[in-house]
Amino acid sequence: MPVPASAEPLEVDVRGLSLEDRRMAIARALQELQSGRGVVLITDRDPKPTLTAFRQMHQGEMDCTIKVLAADLFRTDLRPRSRERQLTLAEHLRADHAHIDGLLTRLQHFLRVGALAEADRHCAAIDQALRRHMAAEEEVLFPAMQRMTEAVASAVPGLLAEHGELRALLPDLAESLAKQNVVASEALVPQLRRSLARHHEDEEHLVYPISDWALSPDEQEDLIKRLRSD
Repeated sequence: MPVPASAEPLEVDVRGLSLEDRRMAIARALQELQSGRGVVLITDRDPKPTLTAFRQMHQGEMDCTIKVLAADLFRTDLRPRSRERQLTLAEHLRADHAHIDGLLTRLQHFLRVGALAEADRHCAAIDQALRRHMAAEEEVLFPAMQRMTEAVASAVPGLLAEHGELRALLPDLAESLAKQNVVASEALVPQLRRSLARHHEDEEHLVYPISDWALSPDEQEDLIKRLRSD
């Protein structure tokens, strides 16, 4: 749900947190930013490496100011820009990737703290979101790529293979959670994260840059609707 423009910025202080808790807190903060709310991030480490990937994915959508308050104290002010234009197809696709990554980060946290009901709920949400995302690409985006040059079309089999790898991991994770096998679940999550990271990188560097002109306006609208469907 969009956040009113008048809402106070969310302050997130990650000093002293473990690496995993830090990542989870930052992922939540960035999701708030995407919903339209400003974020103030307080860290004891230089935040630029953490924010680089997010800024690359959302260029033109946010303003970022980093203040060095001390040798080990940084304040980052993140503000969403007014969206007077519609998002491009590539931006929709990247936002869906970020959403899935955020769900996986929270799942990993709930496993670590033993909140198995929440972990199971997030596993189901990941399964639904990832299958919807992959189906939309396979039914609309990949066929458009196959109509393009041989070099572009040749990337499709590899992307489909990566989809197959992700689909194979999802039932194993759901089964281990259903059995409340925390050890097996915690072993599968990094595998899923690695597969997702590799696949997202392939798509965001090779595919999404051409998606805005490779698909017709009707195809773009169809794909965006599929990404938004429940």
